[in-house]
Amino acid sequence: MKHPTFRGVYPVRMKTRFVLMALAASLVLPLSAEEKETPLGKQMESFNDAFKAFRKETDTTKCAALARDAQAAVVKTLTETPDMVKKMPDGPEKAKAAAEYRKMMGKVYVSLCELEEAYLAGNTEEAGKILGSMREMKKAGHDKFMEEE
Repeated sequence: MKHPTFRGVYPVRMKTRFVLMALAASLVLPLSAEEKETPLGKQMESFNDAFKAFRKETDTTKCAALARDAQAAVVKTLTETPDMVKKMPDGPEKAKAAAEYRKMMGKVYVSLCELEEAYLAGNTEEAGKILGSMREMKKAGHDKFMEEE
């Protein structure tokens, strides 16, 4: 008589565990994703997608089009307010923070226009410099207006 093996049992247990873990994750993850789906978050995601695409794209005409796409997203962010600012108590500090946010986003918009001009002129070296300064702006903006998770 052959020794019984657990060959058929082990995969079923693993599959069951995997399914249960996936189910638990699916119950938790949508809740956190819904909290982050704000109009500002959606526009920033569009901007970020275009910003990342600059690294991959080599055609300057397509890069200029990406800059215009990013400009459109930034314009829409000007009417929004970051959650961190929304949570501040009403008063002069909140108004000042909201104005500073719009000012920073205005600078991003101007930089995107300069980036578009650089790409249209075929000046990839200048475009690289602008993208570098925009990375710094992005970091400063996130440090100032995003809450740590």
